[in-house]
Amino acid sequence: MSTSKSQRLVNLVICLRSTNAYLSAGEIRRMVQGYDDCENEAAYLRMFERDKRELREVGVPLEQGASLAPGSPAGYRIPAGGYELPEITLTPEQAGVLAVASEVWREGERAARADGALAKLTAAGIDPVHDAGATVSVEDPAELAVAAVVAEAVAEGRHLTFSHTPAGATEPSARRIEPWWTGSRQGNWYVVGHDLDRGEPRTFRLVRVSDVRVGQAGRTVPVPRTAEVLALVDDAISRLNPVVEATVWAADGHAAELRAMARDAASAHRFGRAGADLEVRAPLGELSSMVASQGADAVALRPSELRVRVLTILSAAQEADR
Repeated sequence: MSTSKSQRLVNLVICLRSTNAYLSAGEIRRMVQGYDDCENEAAYLRMFERDKRELREVGVPLEQGASLAPGSPAGYRIPAGGYELPEITLTPEQAGVLAVASEVWREGERAARADGALAKLTAAGIDPVHDAGATVSVEDPAELAVAAVVAEAVAEGRHLTFSHTPAGATEPSARRIEPWWTGSRQGNWYVVGHDLDRGEPRTFRLVRVSDVRVGQAGRTVPVPRTAEVLALVDDAISRLNPVVEATVWAADGHAAELRAMARDAASAHRFGRAGADLEVRAPLGELSSMVASQGADAVALRPSELRVRVLTILSAAQEADR
């Protein structure tokens, strides 16, 4: 797998910062992950020159000098004294805002600036995504807009009012919360906080949230530690979308994604077709959608709750086509 540009730059900074000696271009190529993607020496040197220029443009004090060993080529290093930063401390909420902002700015000219900012923070020992307990991946523009508003409210300690449509419901209900955290777990975005009307912690999937409005600042209850908040999210996920051990039959030549997930497979001739019984472990909701998307080329065999969900999805799709 190729290394991203931002990760390569971080690797280069770490390499040059971790030594007092000057490292030659050849040594750097061997030591820094990302340069091994280059087809030849010339391609590496062009990439290295661009990387050096970008580091200097963002203020990294890249020094060039000669090694003490006679006959050694000129090399490079980053002196500790010129690169040490005061301690930077971000709360999980602030780190989450940075993660969401980097996703919002992922297109056009802003993308390069966002990558540069995140690279600087990572080099300083702060990972905006992982410090927030989140994996940033939002493809739906509407959900992304909600995530940005929610993250800002979390960072500023402001109340949120929104409409929430639970799974299986057709009408939304109004909810008011003091948000504690927002982020991605198991591929879905959530917000968790103190429900002002019910007086208890609640977790909501952002895809089911709309009409978000930011209210006044203030807290009526203390914000729990991040580990405790994430435990609440994981508990909600386990109840609403449990991970299941399932057997799914897939016709030969179909359901490549299900086959890739399978921990075991056994040839099975079913429904008049050749195929295989796949042993899969996955969240119930995602697995139901994957099986249903294959139509007649995949059939849920067990457990019963998976079969029921797949049939529900297929029935709804058939009804929508009428």
